[in-house]
Formats: sequence, C-alpha cells, structure tokens
Amino acid sequence: MYTGLIAKRYATALADFAAARGEERVVFDEARRLALCMAEAQQFRTALIAPTIDIETKVSLVGKCFEGAMSESMERFVRLVFAHRRERFLEFMLHSLVRIVKERHAIVDVDLTTAAPLDEPTKERIAELAKRLTGSREAELNCRVDENLIGGFRLRMDDKQVDASIRTQLEEVRRAMVGNNKRIL
Repeated sequence: MYTGLIAKRYATALADFAAARGEERVVFDEARRLALCMAEAQQFRTALIAPTIDIETKVSLVGKCFEGAMSESMERFVRLVFAHRRERFLEFMLHSLVRIVKERHAIVDVDLTTAAPLDEPTKERIAELAKRLTGSREAELNCRVDENLIGGFRLRMDDKQVDASIRTQLEEVRRAMVGNNKRIL
C-alpha cells in the first residue's frame, strides 16, 4: 500500500479523534515534538521500528520524548500504530497530522532570516502581516539570524519567497557587471 495514503489515513483519524476529545492542539504540538525527536536521533527511530522490541518498551521510549507527559490521544495512537506494525510509517503520519491541523486551522508557516536579531514588536508586526496576506488565522514565525546576509532579510511563507538581502542584491549587481563585460563591442 502507498506510504502517503497510509500516513494520511492514520493522521486524519488521529486529528479527528483528538478534535473530538478537545486535544487537537496538544496532539499537534506532540506530533511536531515526536517528529523532531525521530529526525534528530537515528537510534531512537531505529529502536521504534525494530521488530524485536515489544510495544510497551516502544511506548515508554516515545514517552521519554515527551518527558513522560503524553496526552491520552497520542498514547492511544502510538499504541495503535505499534499494534498494527506500522512503525515505519510513524514519521510520515506525524508530518501528515501537522499538515492536516495547519490546513484545518489556517495556520501559515513564516520563515524569516535576518542579518540581526529582531525585537518582539517587529516579530508581531511581521506575523500580523503574514496572516493578512495569506488569510490565515495564525502565523507561526520562525526567525533565524544569518550574518552572511549583511543586511535585509529572506522571507518564506508557504510557497512564496522574498529575498531582500543585501548579499543577494550585491550578487545580482556582480552578475550584471560580469555579463556586460562578456559582450563583444
């Protein structure tokens, strides 16, 4: 069966179940945390998909990712995935769940890279602007500092990207000058 289809079916079921129990936002945050744990720790991911490790040990390992405080919806979901031997799809399921909840609640991801750190009022204005431009109810602003930009910023929202960095502008000027020098007079 197709990996994406399995992941989406399980993720949709979890999203619906968590929403019915009023735990959708908690499960959303837990899914992101667990996906991050799986992405960062190869041994953790390997242990979760190992067929020789029993379900209780795997659930205990997942609980350690949450420092022992996992929602009932997430715990039941993890047990279901392990009981049906779908461990190898778990990371895909988590990413699908995050995408489903973001679509349902009109949450937009905004990645902002600047040359210097931003203050909180500026971050709030950027998040508000992103919400207005995309028609979203919530904007999750992820700020990063990259001193190589020299100045300006790079902004990415969903599938749109704006590069207003001085570094990029200087590179465009350099390319234009090199291109002009290659012409035959």
